[in-house]
Amino acid sequence: MVARRTSGASGLRTLAAQVRQLLAEVTAQIDDVIGRPHPSPESLHELHRSMRRLRHALALWTRVLRPPDRAISKPLDRRLARLARLIGRVRDRDVMLALLEDGDLPRPRGPDVAAVARLRARWRDDARTGREVLRVFLRSERDAHLFEQIGAAITLTPRTDRPIRLAELLDEEAQARAERVRGAQKKARRKGSVARLHRLRIQVRRLRHLNELRSRLEPDRAATPPPVVRRLQSQLGHLHDLDLVLEGVGPALTATAWGEALRAQRRRLRRAIATTIRERRWPWRATSPSGSGARPS
Repeated sequence: MVARRTSGASGLRTLAAQVRQLLAEVTAQIDDVIGRPHPSPESLHELHRSMRRLRHALALWTRVLRPPDRAISKPLDRRLARLARLIGRVRDRDVMLALLEDGDLPRPRGPDVAAVARLRARWRDDARTGREVLRVFLRSERDAHLFEQIGAAITLTPRTDRPIRLAELLDEEAQARAERVRGAQKKARRKGSVARLHRLRIQVRRLRHLNELRSRLEPDRAATPPPVVRRLQSQLGHLHDLDLVLEGVGPALTATAWGEALRAQRRRLRRAIATTIRERRWPWRATSPSGSGARPS
């Protein structure tokens, strides 16, 4: 691939520099994970977050490229997405183990104690196997020069037939993501199904990642999520973790007293989420106070 040097507005150069910085962070973290026989849960958590940040920034960068150059960048993102999914699966197992060992889950009693101990041992084996598979895939993509190819894509020249200012690009993306959050919230408010709550969690997370990126690119214009959104994000995260545990325990343990205690805890959390979703005002601002912020739902 022949790369062309980035030119144009300083804002787009700032965006390109930010993508390069995020790429450097991801590459260093991947080298660290590959170099450790048993990478820690904390290191995988940080890599997972960094990978998401990189994908969000790279997606914005791809939008300012000419169509032929977008065709170069999109397959690279698909490869990043596959790695992110693999990291996420191992990370999920780590979360499940942490909840089982140190979290606020109900404690098993009587005959359930031995069954939960066997479950913990199986999850530990799964986490170890998952790490081995993940390290193989990470090493394979590194050896296939995925990250060098992403670096070359960052040097491509933005389109000149329809110049895009960074502030306008961020405002447009923030507006679109805020609308998706509101749409997902309204659907979940009507019927808080597992699928709709999962969709809401994803949309809130994507909006959060955009604001994290904006805080790096335009610190004076970055939006701060209101307390109701931060509370909902925390609740949805806890619900997701609890769902992972319940999906992983198997039917035998689900039918025990301990399994029923887990389901009762999930029901309480779902009721709390329903209360948050139905709050009278969701004062979300899609852009900065100086921008064209979206109306609250």
